[in-house]
Amino acid sequence: MNLGRLVRRQALSHPVRALLTIGAVAVAIFLLCFLRSIVTSLDAAVKESSGRRIITASAVSLFQALPASYNEAIAAIDGVDTVSRFTWFGGVYKDPENFFAQFGTDPELLLSQYPEIALSEEAKQAWFDDKRGAIVGIGIAEKFGWEVGDTVPILGTIFPRPGDEPWEFTIHGIYRSTRANVDEMTMYFHWSYLDESIESGDSMGPRGTSVYLIRLEDGWEGEEVAQAIDDYYAGGPQRTRTQPEAAFQADFVNMMGNLPTFLGMIGAAVLVAILFGVVNTMTIAARERLRSMGILKSVGFSDRIPLRLYLMESTMLVLLGGGIGIGLAFVTQAPLRAVFGAFIPVYHIATETYLAAVVTCIAVGLISGLVPAIRAARLKPIEALRRGT
Repeated sequence: MNLGRLVRRQALSHPVRALLTIGAVAVAIFLLCFLRSIVTSLDAAVKESSGRRIITASAVSLFQALPASYNEAIAAIDGVDTVSRFTWFGGVYKDPENFFAQFGTDPELLLSQYPEIALSEEAKQAWFDDKRGAIVGIGIAEKFGWEVGDTVPILGTIFPRPGDEPWEFTIHGIYRSTRANVDEMTMYFHWSYLDESIESGDSMGPRGTSVYLIRLEDGWEGEEVAQAIDDYYAGGPQRTRTQPEAAFQADFVNMMGNLPTFLGMIGAAVLVAILFGVVNTMTIAARERLRSMGILKSVGFSDRIPLRLYLMESTMLVLLGGGIGIGLAFVTQAPLRAVFGAFIPVYHIATETYLAAVVTCIAVGLISGLVPAIRAARLKPIEALRRGT
């Protein structure tokens, strides 16, 4: 007996029901991949942070600017290799809905501290030479259709200009990131351009810098240097809090609340829902096939045949739906990254997530087909024929 052909015929005997089941599983598996990927993407940004970088911010609040004079003092502390300024700009592109990250920084120092930012030598030099120049990640460039040489207007919110005139930045490079701790949805421009504009009165806003990015000399531990910096400014004028880059990234994740637990609860609910949905489908199918199962048993087929038939059918339906869901998760990575780029700029689906989705499909398929399969296997032929009439 060709069980595979029989399974296909049984599964498609009610095409609408089969399609609805497959569609429900596809949506559920897509949601599982999406929810899990939010957590794994944020975790990857933390795990792939460099141990040679530490970040100094205000001990009062991340939104409290540090004096620009701290730059030289921090650079003189033992164990510090380079220091770059890093200021959150907080502007929008044309419309408040077009929000994305922009930072004023020291271009040469930033690229030396973050080799993960992949940019051509020509683009680097063009950016270095133009005080109003900027570089942007490939993700944000594709979202807005920007190209090298474009002049981009950014409306200042923290740093507004007189008459609400926009800031204008010329794009000299579009970078890619080689690691998850650096996203591709950010704009970087000259910190000195921002500072000089405030000093000259061309812009308003707080002086100083949001944080200092510090690269350590070889052989130095981040905790040791961080403690030295914080001790130096223990008496002010602004107390500091210095952390390893991974801890700083983790703080941003924690600002979203207990996100992993919340998403895990949603994922568990989705999993239970698809399990009950497929169980219901297979239970209905089993009731409709009592007579056929009775006939098979009465002509000599063993109890294993209905057991295998139901397990194969439920697994086939779930794997078909799961395959569609996994495919949807794969093709929607870029669009979802563009939609959620301001909050989850490094969104991607890891190989482990795909594997977990496949294992989930197999487990759900087997479990959902097990109950009707066992009932059918235990059913006596005469009882099955009587019930099926």
